Amino acid sequence: MTEAPTTQEQYSRAVQSSSLRVQGERVSGDADYLIAAGWCKSRFGAALMRLQAEWDGAERWGIKVPVVPTKRAIMSEAQVTLRNGIRKITTESMEAARKKLEKRYESEMGKVMRALKSLPEVAQSLKIKLLLDGQDGELAAPLLMYWLDPMCRVCHGTGLQPNTERGCGKCREHPGLAAIPGGEFGKGVVSFLNNCASRASGETRVYCKS
Repeated sequence: MTEAPTTQEQYSRAVQSSSLRVQGERVSGDADYLIAAGWCKSRFGAALMRLQAEWDGAERWGIKVPVVPTKRAIMSEAQVTLRNGIRKITTESMEAARKKLEKRYESEMGKVMRALKSLPEVAQSLKIKLLLDGQDGELAAPLLMYWLDPMCRVCHGTGLQPNTERGCGKCREHPGLAAIPGGEFGKGVVSFLNNCASRASGETRVYCKS
C-alpha cells in the first residue's frame, strides 16, 4: 500500500506541472496547491517550499550540491609521475590542480544556481534576518544548501568509508550527515527553516482540504 504524497511532494509536482487548470468543484489539483502556497501567511515559508520544489526537480536531473575543493583533494589531483616512476607534487602541479578543481566547482555551482531560481531571493531574506539578529549573514546561502541536501559528501550518506566497514571520519558525530555550517548557531537556523516550511505546508494543506 503506497503512502499518500506529502503536501511538499504535491506542491513540487505542481511546480513542474504543465496542466494548471482550476476546477471549481475540486480543490486538490496542481493549480490549487500553487494558489494555496501564494496565500500562505508565512511568506518566507512559502518561498522555502518553492525552493524545495526547485531542488526536487534539480535532483531528478542529477544535479548535486558540489563539494568545495579541499586541500587533500587538490594534493591528490596535483600528483605527477616523474620519468623514474616516482610520484610527487610540485609547486606548478599544485597550482594547476587548484585552478582545475576550483573551475569545476564553479561550473557545478553554476548548474545548481540555474536550477534554483528562487535561491538568491530566499538567501537574501535569510541573510537580512541573520544580520538583524547580529549574526554572520554570509552563512545564509550555505545553511540553505545544507537544509536542501544535508548528506555527507565524503561517504555519500552511507556513514562508512569507501570500500571499508569503518565509520566515515568526516561525519562521525552524525553518520551520513555533513557538518552544519555555523555549528550550534547553524542548528538553530536549520530548525527555524524547518518550522517556517512546515507552517507554510500546513496552511497549504488546510486550504486544499477545505
